[in-house]
Amino acid sequence: MFDRLLSYYSHALSDGNLPEEHKLTLNFPDQSQIILDKSQLSSEETALLKALFDGEESPLLPVSYHDRFVFEWLIEERDVNTEELINILSPPVRLIHFHVYGELGEKEGFSEALQGLFPVTKSLLWKSPTEGILIQQIDAEFEEELSIRSIIDTITTDFFIKISFYIGSPVTDLPLLKERYEWEKSIYNSVRADFPKKNYFYEQEILIYYLLHNLPGASTEKMKKMLAPVKDDQELIDTVKTYLECNLNTTLAAKKMFMHRNTLQYRVDKFIEKTSIDIKQFPNAVAVYVMLAAIDPH
Repeated sequence: MFDRLLSYYSHALSDGNLPEEHKLTLNFPDQSQIILDKSQLSSEETALLKALFDGEESPLLPVSYHDRFVFEWLIEERDVNTEELINILSPPVRLIHFHVYGELGEKEGFSEALQGLFPVTKSLLWKSPTEGILIQQIDAEFEEELSIRSIIDTITTDFFIKISFYIGSPVTDLPLLKERYEWEKSIYNSVRADFPKKNYFYEQEILIYYLLHNLPGASTEKMKKMLAPVKDDQELIDTVKTYLECNLNTTLAAKKMFMHRNTLQYRVDKFIEKTSIDIKQFPNAVAVYVMLAAIDPH
């Protein structure tokens, strides 16, 4: 690590004869130091080194050449060789953003476990001690239907932490990946703070939560009142939400919930009767999906 940092930041190395506000000191366990001139670093590099390098050799910096190359391009926003980038990242790919709550002691073990839980992961890049992204290759081995709840349960049990995910959209054009990364990062940071009970988001639903994030509180409260007759019936809410997520397809929703089609139909009718909102009509279905996100963000 020491030699890699010396080589990579050779342009910013200093003998320490600097004003204190320009000095960035990296301390190693063997008492050695690297002193960098912050005026020769970008603000992103300075923030990253402060976040990742806490006086010990950090496992967060990318180890492999390929990961380091992608990290420089995507996270540090450096100019890189386009041909080499295409050889390393071959679209279509998608980003999976994650945020860890609490102290993560086994970062290397956690990184390995995360890549194992998400098949065909090309890279895992840490942005800070609590945030990172997976770059997942979409190929013949790609599994679109992830059991994200099972993954979260496994991580929580094995590492005693709380974690949140955002499963991003497939990107087929490499030049668009950086733009997509910035957009997804921004929207995920916005909704994650407002919906702490929801520990995962999919690309097809996160805009709903973003709209709720920007709605005045009074509007949200009015929506909640419309669903007051069913708000305490979790079984009914789960059924209706699945029905809406299956595009109003009763047969598919019943199969997904392991119940008879007639049972699901009965619950949908029960919801309509109690709320006076006919969710069999598409405009109403959209409105109710937004309302359910407001009252039951799980």
